[in-house]
Amino acid sequence: MSKNTTLTIRLNKDVKEHAAKVASGMGLDLSTAVNMFLVELNKTNKLPFTPTGPEFPDIWKDDPKDIASFNQHIGLLDDGRNYGKENTD
Repeated sequence: MSKNTTLTIRLNKDVKEHAAKVASGMGLDLSTAVNMFLVELNKTNKLPFTPTGPEFPDIWKDDPKDIASFNQHIGLLDDGRNYGKENTD
């Protein structure tokens, strides 16, 4: 697969350092781990895991408006109208 673009993200330094250690323990670097995540996201049109923890409340089965509100809170543009109608192209 040709790699011809760059993704730049901002994240917590501790999250990055811990993730790098976990990935390294699996024989991966962070770039490969993120690429694997994005390929799986594209193949399945959903997250390859169920978000957990205080940063991600258990709203994934809630009303689309509640999900849209959460998405807007974390900075995603979402009005809830497309929930359950993810792109399957």
